[in-house]
Amino acid sequence: MKANASLTLGITPIVWMEMIEGAENKLDQKLVARFLGRFPLVYPTQADIDWAMRQLSMYHLSHNVDSFDCLIAAPSYHLQLPVCTRNLKHFTSLLGALAQQPY
Repeated sequence: MKANASLTLGITPIVWMEMIEGAENKLDQKLVARFLGRFPLVYPTQADIDWAMRQLSMYHLSHNVDSFDCLIAAPSYHLQLPVCTRNLKHFTSLLGALAQQPY
């Protein structure tokens, strides 16, 4: 992925919740919340949710994709913007080349 100084990164509320859920204690949770506060929230639309439901039906059994994967991928698909994830296995089946490793 090329560096782009004018690029604005955002997160969905689902990503926000997963990150908070991953904190192991109150201090970590506070640090994660402060970090996440730097990013604008990108809310899924009804069309995004409908798309996510279709993807879950198609890929849950064959690719082990879960509902959060689909809900996270939906705005990316709708906006045709990349998702940076270490979970390429699930997101590539949903997004193809829009799924990119962050490092």
